[in-house]
Amino acid sequence: MASKTISVTEKVYNLLTKMKLAHESYSDTIERLCSNFGAGNLLQWFDNSVGWKDMDPAEFEETEKIIQQFQQNFTPEWRYK
Repeated sequence: MASKTISVTEKVYNLLTKMKLAHESYSDTIERLCSNFGAGNLLQWFDNSVGWKDMDPAEFEETEKIIQQFQQNFTPEWRYK
């Protein structure tokens, strides 16, 4: 498998270290976080949440619109630095 070297700030390194599981490499941690916590699967995560199921249809629709707006307008903070 090919590899690339990246630079991260000490703050990001410390965050990754906190998120890293004992058996993982940093690459594994980054892959897990990117795969599991992207905006693209946020609705799926909420669909599987118990608290999500007791919403009435209007409340669900409103929340879904807010999430979709967030996804469309999201710009990571790092893009401005």
